[in-house]
Amino acid sequence: MKTSTKMNTLVSSMFLLGLSVSSFTASAIELGGDITITSDYAFRGISQTEEAPALQGGLSLTDESGFYLSVWGSNVDFLAEGTLELDVLLGWSGSINEDWSTDVGIMRYGYPNTEIDGSNFWEVYGSLSYKDLTFGLAYSDDYYANSGNFFYIYANYSYALMDNLSLDLHVGQNEYDDSSASYLDWSVGVSTEVLGAGLSLAYVDTDIDGSYLADSRVIFSISKSF
Repeated sequence: MKTSTKMNTLVSSMFLLGLSVSSFTASAIELGGDITITSDYAFRGISQTEEAPALQGGLSLTDESGFYLSVWGSNVDFLAEGTLELDVLLGWSGSINEDWSTDVGIMRYGYPNTEIDGSNFWEVYGSLSYKDLTFGLAYSDDYYANSGNFFYIYANYSYALMDNLSLDLHVGQNEYDDSSASYLDWSVGVSTEVLGAGLSLAYVDTDIDGSYLADSRVIFSISKSF
């Protein structure tokens, strides 16, 4: 897949910014991670595993100034065209005040053993949160399979039903250059924590017709952070 000059420039700028901040601040760096087992890996409403379970995990280096570098991986199943997704993120997150926070960065989606042309691509992202409500935007100038410009606009809301039990709502609009490919995805779920492990149950759906990978489903996940 080709990588545009403007995306290369953005990657270089964010990398240099991160280096400059790290060079001039004596900040502590923390290593953390997580591991998840899920009944289906649905990315923006579409199953990446042929509706089969997935084992996922990530590691993050976080500077106390808010900069982070993360890697994340999952098994996938693209009809024998790939079995692994491996992503890298460079970003910054932090609080604006007591109620507001933000997260911005750049991400590379990688599929090391996939032969689909244009399977690896870059995406810039940003979100703004007010308490438990988040609005976000992601953009790629050459999205998966060389599909051109792509925007993802979404909103998430988490509502505490009671102590240690939350109602999680999500809606997202996937906008392609080819408007006929654009679609809406959404989910409604509940999440809790038991013995230090996160548990979630979610109903996931899209408005795509005629694709079993985008049909409604219920997904159960268990995760552990460390």
